[in-house]
Amino acid sequence: MSDKQFDMIGFGNPFQDLVVELLKLPPTNVNTRIQSYCFQGGGNVPTATVAASVLGLKCAILGVAGSDMFGHASLGDFAYNGVDTSHLKLDDGKRTDFCICVTEREIHGKEFISQDGNYTPLKPEELDEKFLKSARILHIGDMLSPAKFQAAEWVREAGGKVSVDAAYYRPDLYENYRYLDLFIASEKYYNDFCKDKGSMTCEQAARYIRAQGPEIVIFTLGEKGCRGVYGDRYFELPAFTVDAVDSTGAGDVFHGAFNYAYLQGWDVPRCARFSSAVSAIKCLEFGGRAGIPNLDTVLHYLETGEIKREWLDERVRRYRQGFFDLVR
Repeated sequence: MSDKQFDMIGFGNPFQDLVVELLKLPPTNVNTRIQSYCFQGGGNVPTATVAASVLGLKCAILGVAGSDMFGHASLGDFAYNGVDTSHLKLDDGKRTDFCICVTEREIHGKEFISQDGNYTPLKPEELDEKFLKSARILHIGDMLSPAKFQAAEWVREAGGKVSVDAAYYRPDLYENYRYLDLFIASEKYYNDFCKDKGSMTCEQAARYIRAQGPEIVIFTLGEKGCRGVYGDRYFELPAFTVDAVDSTGAGDVFHGAFNYAYLQGWDVPRCARFSSAVSAIKCLEFGGRAGIPNLDTVLHYLETGEIKREWLDERVRRYRQGFFDLVR
């Protein structure tokens, strides 16, 4: 598949996140000082796409944002991270998905306060078949629209793979395992799966899903690491231990990193270990994107256990500056 134009296309609408750090949430009618804040692009699929691009894949984003300042900030964020935006539509006069991500330093807590945009989602007839068939991997977070079914069909028809961030246990995913090749699910997905199907170990649940179609099934379990099945093999990996400040986006970047590693031809446990390292490094910084490491930073960490700060410090500085283009 070396003739493909893109290594990965992420099909998901971007959020604009406002990341706010507090010591703790104040009681009602009490002012509290913000410790730090910055704007960062968000959304599980867009952030995974950024991570894959930063690591070295040729990536594009497919989706819709509003034509407001947050939509233009999304374009700036993707450009900074080398993601092609030729198929990201800015819906004229509409608003972009927005989220306030609050982290509480004293209790290591986090809250999300969000509002969906009012743009019109993409329809199947708006998709570019040639563009989609140019992807080695299509990455999605759900199958809630006919456009995503069409996209998945075209990608697989052309010999590509479909990866999914299965954050929530929903019929659009569990009724359509056959469309999915790389199935990586959250701990919440696993827990809700067990409530529906009956208690299972991670191995039993992964093998059940694997039998429905995906070639790889992995559950990410936060501080407990990850576990999964590929072919007939089962594996477990512990999580990396770092002085984390914010886990926002950790699962998202795991997916982007896994797709990078998968396309290098590595075996699945190596892919998962690499992805876990990328996710751990991200947690050193607030928000979903400022802490995404480049390949050199990850490989150095895996080899030595030390984190080189140069790349991360520059990303943090750039995100604090922001990506708003308010000059017209």
